[in-house]
Amino acid sequence: MKAITAAVALEKGAITPEQAVPILGKKWQKDKSWGGYFVTRVHAGSAPVNLEKAFVFSDNIYFAQAALKTGKEAFADGLKKFGFEEDLAFPFPLEKSTIGTLDREIALADSGYGQGQIQMSIVHLLSTYTPFINNGNMIKPILLAEEKQSQVLKEAVVSPEHAGVIATDLRKVVSDAAGTAHAAEMKDYPLAGKTGTAEIKQKQGETGTENGWFIGYNTNSPNLMVAMMVESVQGRGGSQVPVKKVKKVFELLR
Repeated sequence: MKAITAAVALEKGAITPEQAVPILGKKWQKDKSWGGYFVTRVHAGSAPVNLEKAFVFSDNIYFAQAALKTGKEAFADGLKKFGFEEDLAFPFPLEKSTIGTLDREIALADSGYGQGQIQMSIVHLLSTYTPFINNGNMIKPILLAEEKQSQVLKEAVVSPEHAGVIATDLRKVVSDAAGTAHAAEMKDYPLAGKTGTAEIKQKQGETGTENGWFIGYNTNSPNLMVAMMVESVQGRGGSQVPVKKVKKVFELLR
């Protein structure tokens, strides 16, 4: 979800790639009106965070702030450009991806990094990453062999410039030693992608299982993109399980 948030925020002028946000510690709240609720992150550095670092560290706080800066109407409008709240006309029954309620600041902030009430199918999620390697155009997902390939589902959901910025940052997620998907790095076979972790628990502060996610593609030959979810992985960093499994897929293709 963070790549989509970045695309929407960049298009709306709410953030710039080079702008560094001062974030301290592992938790943050906008102000005292949030009561005991905080947005938390895993990486707890003290240096300001720009867009590239936010991708590398998968920084929840940065993307929560980006959603707040964008505003609920502009954020929802941007998500709809990516196909939220509409049927994909996919020949297998899929629930449409939904935004949910953004009537509170906390809900908007949480939605910026994929929590809140955001819901997506894995097919739609994969499709929303195609603009980053297709000059901003979103490719239609197909299933049947007789369907025409490479159909453009939505044109210019993000500008070519901003698509290129995000694509570069997705490569950093793998290539940077601190990147959350660095385990997928392979010599002379540059993968790019994004990890994700869905926490299975009832409320903040509890411990539960996780669903780990990873989307990956080869930047030198981006004709295959793999999205994978592994359910019920244990402990923090559950996304490392699909990272390693997706890497295996590409190793077989080398």
